[in-house]
This record gives sequence, structure tokens and C-alpha cells, in this order.
Amino acid sequence: MTQKIVNILSGQPGVGMKEMLFNQGDVKAVRVILEPGQVAEDCIVDAPVLLFVLDGKGSLIIEDETFPLIDGDVTVVPAGKTRHLAAADSKFRVLAVQNHQADKTCGLCALLESCVNLKE
Repeated sequence: MTQKIVNILSGQPGVGMKEMLFNQGDVKAVRVILEPGQVAEDCIVDAPVLLFVLDGKGSLIIEDETFPLIDGDVTVVPAGKTRHLAAADSKFRVLAVQNHQADKTCGLCALLESCVNLKE
């Protein structure tokens, strides 16, 4: 058996502000990097998403509620809720993990393809 090991703290973001770190078996993980003041687009996920704040300060906005996040915070974004991330006055790096069992038309596909695009 081959075990994939990824260092989530090294490397640069991929296209835009996202980088796929892990896409194997039942799990996908993406690192999201927002520059100071950047805001990601709203999206709705159909399964819970586990967020780990790697560094920086920012906010998780779920529906009409804002939750401040700092280095080391871990939280779960509930399924079926509109949400987005916003950086404060520093670079904001987050690891987002979701199970493949989500509906592929929304779920993590939305997280990876839509939610990590910058708002205009």
C-alpha cells in the first residue's frame, strides 16, 4: 500500500487562491490562500466541510452570521448553508476537507471549482 503524505504548510497556491492537496479515496482536501482583504464567493455545500485555519485572521460567513477565525482554529461548515471566507488584514490560509460521498454536482466540487474564486 502507498500512503500519500502532504505537507500542508509548504508550497504555493495553485490557480487563483486554491491548491488541491489530496484527492484520493473518499477524501479531497484543498488549501485556500486569501490575500489581505480578499473575499471568496458564496457557495452552498451539500455535505459538511472541515476547515483548519493554518495561519492568519479572517472570517467564516454562514448565511447572515460572521464567525472570526484565527491561527489554529478548526470548525465545521454545516451542509446546505450558504457560506464564504474573508481575509482580515493579513494573509489567511485555510485547509478545507470534505468526503467524496457528497453529491458531486455541488459538495466538494462546488468548494473546489466555485467557492474559491475571488468576488469581483
